[in-house]
Amino acid sequence: MSDLYKKNKPSGQPMAIRSVNSLSQNVLLQSMWIDRLITSVYVVLTGTIIAISLAILLGFNG
Repeated sequence: MSDLYKKNKPSGQPMAIRSVNSLSQNVLLQSMWIDRLITSVYVVLTGTIIAISLAILLGFNG
């Protein structure tokens, strides 16, 4: 009979440590996503404000 788990090797860490590491990586990825979203909104708002300011300064009527 072939052993399906023959290639599994123990890492030497207890299970609690493994779950903490995976949870911290998930939290890190989620916070990075939120940071990118906030940065994108900031860039869009800044560009819009600059465009409106230039239109007012140059006297565009529309």
